[in-house]
Amino acid sequence: TTVLTERAVEYVGRDHDRPWLLNLNFTTPHWPWLTEDDAETGARIAAEIRSGSVLGALRHDDGGSVEKYRQMVEDLDASVGRVLAALRRSGQEENTLVVFASDNGGERFSYQWPLSGGKSELLEGGIRVPTILRWPAGVDPRQVSHVPVYSPDWTATLLELGGARPHPAYPLDGHSLAGYLLRGEKVPERDLFWRVRGNRALRRGDWKYYRDADGRDHLYDLGTDVREQADRAAERPALLSELRSAWEKVDGTLLPYPAA
Repeated sequence: TTVLTERAVEYVGRDHDRPWLLNLNFTTPHWPWLTEDDAETGARIAAEIRSGSVLGALRHDDGGSVEKYRQMVEDLDASVGRVLAALRRSGQEENTLVVFASDNGGERFSYQWPLSGGKSELLEGGIRVPTILRWPAGVDPRQVSHVPVYSPDWTATLLELGGARPHPAYPLDGHSLAGYLLRGEKVPERDLFWRVRGNRALRRGDWKYYRDADGRDHLYDLGTDVREQADRAAERPALLSELRSAWEKVDGTLLPYPAA
C-alpha cells in the first residue's frame, strides 16, 4: 500500500497538459488479514509465493480479527488521504473527478445487514457497495443518490467527460452518467449484468434474476425485499424467463467464464 500510494502521489503531482486518468487499486482490507507488523504471517506467505503457490498465498483465511480489519481500513483511509492531499497541492483539486468504490461486497469481518450474501456471491451483499464521487467544480457536495450504477458506467462517463468517444467497433457495456450528474437527466434504462463462478444475476429496475451456485433460478423484487428472502420465481415465471434470456444474450457476447 505504501509503495502504491507513493507512486500515485508522484503521478498526481506531474504537469498534466491534457485530461488524465489514474486507476488506483488498493487490496486492503482483504485477506490475508495482516498489516506490516505481522512478520511471521508475512514470511510464511512470501515463502509460498517463492514456491509458486501464488493463489495459496493470497487465499489465507486463517488469522485476522475485527481489530486487524480496523487497522487495514485505517491504512486505506490514510493512503487515500495522501493522494487527495497531493491533488490539492497540485492545484487540480477543483476540476478533478474522484470516484471511490469497492469491486465487491464485504467478507468475514464486514457488516452488510440487511443485505444477504457477501464477497464472491451475486446476492446484494456481494455486489451492492456505496460509491463516493467528488468533483468540486462539477457536482455539488453532500448529495445522496439511490440510483444503481455499476463499474462499466464509469468507463463511459469518464470518456465523455474527457472529450473522448469509444471506438464504434468496440461498444461499451456501460452508459455514461454525465447527463445525470451535470444536466439533471435520468439515468438511461438498461439491464445490469453480473456473473461469477457459476452464479449469475441481472437487474432490471427493481426486479432481479439470480442463479445460485447450485443452478437454481430465483426472482426478487428489490423494491420491497432488499434482503432477497421472498423468491417470486413461481408466481412470475414469464418475467423470470425474460430476464434469464436477457442474461444469456449478454453472456453470449462475452468470453466464456474460466472453468477454474
